[in-house]
Amino acid sequence: MILLTQPNLFNIFAIAPTGVKVWFFVFLISILCNTQNLAIAQDESHYAINIGHAKLMVVEWTPDSESPELILALPGSGGDFSRYKRIGPLLAEAGYRIVVINQRGIMGSTGQLESLTLHDLADDVISVADHFGARRFHMVGWAFGNRTSRMLATDYPERVASVTLIAAGGIVPALTKPGELGSLLGDKSLTFNEKKGLARRTLFSPSTDEKIVEDYVKTLSYWPAARAAQQNANRNTPLEEWVDGGKGPLLMVMGEDDLTAPIENGHLMKAEHGERLRLVIVPNAGHAIGLEKPTETAATIVEFLKGHPL
Repeated sequence: MILLTQPNLFNIFAIAPTGVKVWFFVFLISILCNTQNLAIAQDESHYAINIGHAKLMVVEWTPDSESPELILALPGSGGDFSRYKRIGPLLAEAGYRIVVINQRGIMGSTGQLESLTLHDLADDVISVADHFGARRFHMVGWAFGNRTSRMLATDYPERVASVTLIAAGGIVPALTKPGELGSLLGDKSLTFNEKKGLARRTLFSPSTDEKIVEDYVKTLSYWPAARAAQQNANRNTPLEEWVDGGKGPLLMVMGEDDLTAPIENGHLMKAEHGERLRLVIVPNAGHAIGLEKPTETAATIVEFLKGHPL
């Protein structure tokens, strides 16, 4: 079976003649800007949505265009909207309305944290979609958020037009040293340099600029109760209930240097789902691919979404 990976796209760029490089640059710009819904993104807006059993804080980037297609997005384990701070504006500039949901217990979001399953977290997302009156929408999940996104597409297939999985694991064990990611995300008493070292080893490619790693560490926040609740929700939900991500179109965007969610996860998913799934592997990117390679990540998502309109 041929795997639809694209690591060579960016490798070729590095050695290509000048004329080819110019063409490639124009291609990326055209994907992000030359759409039918050419738009300039507004400033991000922060607000709360009351879904009855919980109050969820969300962050939205909205294009200056009429009736944009809706993207609902989830961050990773115990993470907040800041994971999307570099790709969110790019998706809005391409004409999409993107709303990132801070899940229960994060950045002021409330709701029961005990005895949750991924089904419960998926229900939260559907409640947000209902708040917007969105019959159908695109779903994006980063890292742990990929599991809830796949659960949602399984439980509510008629509501989800497409699912994009960023740095998605869940099948193949991480290649990081045991406990390092947990320390980074769970121990706020660590020094700046200790956090930076852990972040470099667990989340970022060795080739990623040091300033990007430092910016991540400076803005790293801790929501231990929420992270524990998400871990329990994952343990309380059998893998086979969510791993397929429904029956609709799937995109997996993975960093070639990701040790937390190794690219073998993508290869196995591609072998299982064939033409239903598009797998794109970006060189010189790790688990924090959207922070490391925002232009490539956003361009890949936009190209995929244009092929699966609402």
